[in-house]
Amino acid sequence: FTKDFDGLVIRNEIKGFEIIETSDEAVIVKSGAGEVWHEFVLNCIDHDFGGIENLSLIPGSIGASPMQNIGAYGIEIKDVFHSLEAYEIKTGEIKTFNHSECKFGYRESVFKRELKDQFIVLSVSFKLTKNHQINSSYGAINAELEENGIKNPSIKDISNAVIAIRSSKLPNPKEIGNAGSFFKNPVVDIEVLREIQK
Repeated sequence: FTKDFDGLVIRNEIKGFEIIETSDEAVIVKSGAGEVWHEFVLNCIDHDFGGIENLSLIPGSIGASPMQNIGAYGIEIKDVFHSLEAYEIKTGEIKTFNHSECKFGYRESVFKRELKDQFIVLSVSFKLTKNHQINSSYGAINAELEENGIKNPSIKDISNAVIAIRSSKLPNPKEIGNAGSFFKNPVVDIEVLREIQK
């Protein structure tokens, strides 16, 4: 903000961390929408729940994560999303949305398009792994692991690598105010691509 706002600002601070369902291979974890995303990621890693370690240090809340299908370093929310509960502003009803109903796309969801400004996310549930498939395909992660002499990385190692990479690119917002990284890679028609390649 650059000046006072003549209106009402409501901040979602619904908290909570709950294991909904568990098996030998996976776990469904439900979080309040007001939880800080990065703290949730670290909490899951502490429980040895994998699948979101590549999304470490992304600023924002749990409730915002499915809104734009956040993603980084080869992983997107849609890869681990199970469901969400949301309050419909017009009716006062609480509705549950499954994966397909969220219509995830590249940094997109139904909540940024046809349902924009109609719902308040209350909680989000994620399906995470117990038997981890490490994703270090993003080049900078492998370089960071190699620099630290890590050959068989754990989910914690991946998280630490991502934190180091992100920290090198953006200043700590507690020291220098910033809005993080807000961008989308451009998607263009094949004809435009050919022109760019020329």
